Amino acid sequence: MSDIKRWIVQSRRQVGDKLPQEAALIEQLGVARGTVREALATLQAQGLITTQTGPNGGATLTQPTYDRCLEAVSNFMYFETVDIATLYALRRVVEPELAANVASRLTENDLSELESLIGLSHPEHGGSGDWNERREADLLFHDRLADACSSPMLALFCRLLNDIIRRVIAVRNAQEGFGAFDEEIFHGHSALMEAFHARDPERARELMRQHIEQAEKLALEAEVRVTRERLLLDAPD
Repeated sequence: MSDIKRWIVQSRRQVGDKLPQEAALIEQLGVARGTVREALATLQAQGLITTQTGPNGGATLTQPTYDRCLEAVSNFMYFETVDIATLYALRRVVEPELAANVASRLTENDLSELESLIGLSHPEHGGSGDWNERREADLLFHDRLADACSSPMLALFCRLLNDIIRRVIAVRNAQEGFGAFDEEIFHGHSALMEAFHARDPERARELMRQHIEQAEKLALEAEVRVTRERLLLDAPD
């Protein structure tokens, strides 16, 4: 498989290009038919090619989906404990750079959608009464910034961190009486919007840094609340 991947790179093939037929690959790579078939099957399982049968069939290069990447990372982390402090340490690095990257790239439609998500993250501004639905609006705000990012790697890291929060932290830390979280998200995102409308990357970077720092403090407080409540619930009679 590594030989085919190397050949794809060296021949400057792009997404949408068709690979040579099986016989041609065998000749070019100098390997057995079974090796080529096994390699193609692996590449298809990884989402790097799709295959079609028939006279005009064969393998076509495709871009693996984000969901496939998320699944691989989730499986890798399946038996690992996610530490909130470490998670937010990563967010403090990447999210400010994301905000600076998109500050001058966001379209009017992007800005409008971001504005609507701010309201949905707060119960007094159109948001749901359900904690996790409000947190989803918060995370979607950050997802939309990743969608507008010009750096695929930066966007990927930010999306992965958001989804780790979705899967591990948001539900675990559901806090129906924890209004400070709603307030921080609403005001932090609103301040960011001012920088985005002004097309000010440096201001956006600094505001995102402050926002993530405050969100971290509140996430850690929420974790302590959950732990304390768990201890009380599990205490012997």
